[in-house]
Amino acid sequence: MKTIAKILYLLFSVTFYIANAQEKKNIKIALLLDTSNSMDGLIEQAKSQLWTVVNELAIAKKDGVAPNLHLSLYQYGNDDLSAEEGHIRQVCPFTQDLDLVSEKLFSLTTNGGNEYCGEVIQKSLKQLKWGVDSEDLKMIFIAGNEPFTQGKISYLTACNYAKEKQVVVNTIFCGGYSEGIKSINYDYRKRKRRQDFKEQIIENGSFYLFKPAIIKKELNRL
Repeated sequence: MKTIAKILYLLFSVTFYIANAQEKKNIKIALLLDTSNSMDGLIEQAKSQLWTVVNELAIAKKDGVAPNLHLSLYQYGNDDLSAEEGHIRQVCPFTQDLDLVSEKLFSLTTNGGNEYCGEVIQKSLKQLKWGVDSEDLKMIFIAGNEPFTQGKISYLTACNYAKEKQVVVNTIFCGGYSEGIKSINYDYRKRKRRQDFKEQIIENGSFYLFKPAIIKKELNRL
């Protein structure tokens, strides 16, 4: 009996060691969607684009192991939401229930028009439990069609805070080509070098697909 007990203990120890050695990392994604009236006719496409991102990350692997995917959802710019809260609402905190997030995302509707991008980014950074594991991939995807300069919180302040928390902020511009090309820093052929910008590089509104390993290594997508 003692021999059997020792064998069982050894098997348990080995199993526990292997399980911990292959401990899954996390992908944490916050989806921020502009639900103001300016998104009328655009919001369904924006929802689909955000969910395309989710589907791509849902099949991602690190060292052959699929990470735990955590999603959160915010809406902003909707007059149905409290002005004191910046017309911002956390629809759901981080969860691994993708069906729940999908249901909530595709049920959002538009109304009003006060889009405070800097504030919604900062609020998601402060409210959500991002964790401190540098091996986790932490990202924000914000989709809308209004300038980032609106609101009392500067997008520069919010993005600096994101950098401190090792969260990458990505933007998805929703709108026509003629409108999009007016955006600051849109034309990649005329983009200044990073060292030539007085502040931070301003997102050009394009949408990129990239490997997580690249962004973690280079801290840049291009």
